[in-house]
This record gives sequence, C-alpha cells and structure tokens, in this order.
Amino acid sequence: MVSQKLKVALAALFAMACLLAFLLMDTPPSREWRKAKVVIPKGSSSSDVTRLLAEGKVLQHPVVFRMLVLGTMTRKRLRYGEYSFTEPPSVVEVWRKLVGGEVTRYSVTIPEGSNLYDIAKILGDLDLADPQKFLETAASGEVLRRLDVPGPTAEGFLFPDTYLLEKSLPPEDILEIMVRQFRRKFPPEWEFRGRAEGFSLLQVITIASIIEKETGVAEEKPIVSAVIRKRLALGMPLQMDPTVIYGLQRFGAELSRKDLQSRSPYNSYVNRGLPPGPISNPGLPAIRAAVFPADTDFLYFVSRNDGSHKFSRTLEEHIRGVASYRRDKSEE
Repeated sequence: MVSQKLKVALAALFAMACLLAFLLMDTPPSREWRKAKVVIPKGSSSSDVTRLLAEGKVLQHPVVFRMLVLGTMTRKRLRYGEYSFTEPPSVVEVWRKLVGGEVTRYSVTIPEGSNLYDIAKILGDLDLADPQKFLETAASGEVLRRLDVPGPTAEGFLFPDTYLLEKSLPPEDILEIMVRQFRRKFPPEWEFRGRAEGFSLLQVITIASIIEKETGVAEEKPIVSAVIRKRLALGMPLQMDPTVIYGLQRFGAELSRKDLQSRSPYNSYVNRGLPPGPISNPGLPAIRAAVFPADTDFLYFVSRNDGSHKFSRTLEEHIRGVASYRRDKSEE
C-alpha cells in the first residue's frame, strides 16, 4: 500500500517538474531586449553551445536548455555558425533554431577580375575570415591538392559570383565553395579544347586572368586573347602591365621603368611565356575568350584612355598609338 502511494507521489512530482520545465522553456527573457548575436564555432560541444548562449544573454535558464538537448538526444544536431535573435526567444525557440541550422548568412559578391588579395579584404571587411589566414590557406599545398587546384595558389579558380556565406566557416571551406562553383561553371569541353591546342587548364586560366585585367570591353577580350596566343607562338615577351603589378603587389599604382625591370616571375617584360599562374579570378567571358581567340593577326595594343584599346599589326603602328596615348594623357 505504502509502495503504491509512493509511486503516485513520485509520479505527481515528476509531472510537476515537467510542467515547471515546460513553463521555464517557454518563457522568454523578461528584461528589456536588444537584438542578440551569438557565434557558435565549428566543433563546439553542447556544453560550449550552452555556455555561449548564456554569455550572449539569450538563455535565461541554461540548465533547462541542456536538459532539453539531452532529453531529445540532439547534441550532435546543434549547428555551428552565427545566430541572430531579433526578439526575446524561449528556450524551445533557441533549441529549434540551432537544430534547424537557421544561421545568419551574408551575401558576398566577388567581382570578375578580383584577385586573392581583393577577396581576402572583402571577407575581412565582413568579418567572415581573417585576411592573412585566408591568403595562407589559399597557398597551402595540402589544401590545393585536396581541391584539385593545379596552380601555386587558388588564384584563378575562385569563381566570381555572389555567395551566401556563414560566419565560423574556416578559410578552407570558403575556398572549397568558390572552387566548386568554378567547376560547375567551367565547361569540361573547354578544357579539352585547350589541351588539344597545347594549353593546360592552368595555362588557359592564366591567359583568361590576363585578359580580364587588360580589358573590360567584351568585344576586345577575344582580340587580346589572340595577341597573347600570337606572342607566345613567336616567343615574344607578353609585356603586359597587369602581370608586373601582380608580381609587385602594387595594385592601383602607376608603373615606373624600374618596375618593368623587376625580377619577379610574374614580370612578362623580362620573362618569356606565361607567368607561373593566374593574376586574377576571371569570369566566363574572359575564360571563353582564352579558349576561343579571335582570328586576327594583331600583335600590339594600347589604351585609348576610355577603357577601349587601339590594336596594331606592326611595331610602327603601335609606336604611333603609344605616342597618341601619351599625348592624350598629358592633356588630361
């Protein structure tokens, strides 16, 4: 008889405890609320998650949250990332958000022609990656092998596009997302065509990256490609300023005569052939132009100061074009 009464009492106590827990879980913070953000790093344990949420003033009752996670056996389903709470949440709402992976995502646009340093700055400005760590990872041989990137760095294979990225993504994951997009966008038959003409994938993308930096005029891209191809065939130095700028990492600066004699492997004035790798991350139009150059015998070109270029077949024509460029520039 006593045993039966004890069971009933224990059952009642258990039911009251469950009710109390439910009320606690469903009661949002009562204090004046301000939008809260909590970053859960990759690899965090459920105890770490609970602590971070409590430190972020999102949880009033951390113990109840831990009980909920344990009771629902969802410790391994808590997603890492940044979470935003615009309204005061209950414990259940916090749990649902983390189990559902409702992380904050940031729209990141990588323009055509951006280089690794540009991308590192974009990510750094949005606090999505440490710029130096991103650059180091992009040059890691182990990472490049895993991503099947054939160059000395990931330069050239980070496809220019708009991405939705989460905080707490390590640099390697960000690189993988962009390289995968390159693989999705780059038609395999273009690689086959390049190889049939004697150019590896790395060389095709290197040519495309130079085209991208030399001209923003769509109609000119295949012509610039033809100039590069012809100079390579003749054994002439490419003599293209963007390669020198990349080697010096003096982006946006005017080049001096001394710069053109710099001993960088990217200096196409003193080195024949292509540089060791791409100098930017080209878009599809530039890559297409690298694979399908124009049928022309132009060998030189110079800026017209309006974004377009004057193309020449002979050195004499080119010298006149350069003189005209310098004259126009002096009159600005």
